[in-house]
Amino acid sequence: MSETEPIRETITVQADGRTTIPDKVRERWGIKGLKAFCEIETVGKEKGFIRVMNRWTPTKRGPGKDVVKKP
Repeated sequence: MSETEPIRETITVQADGRTTIPDKVRERWGIKGLKAFCEIETVGKEKGFIRVMNRWTPTKRGPGKDVVKKP
């Protein structure tokens, strides 16, 4: 699959808000195995855009210590 070839996959959003992004998409975005922060923009009632805003790998500080706190 080339970098310019579109990927058509379904991203699932659960009732509790958890979002599952398929591995093909995570590989293309360069976030497979990483935690990523995203911005979601709604377009009309049924569509939206997802932008990957930041990528990082967890530190060894332990659970909850990597959370970015708002100033």
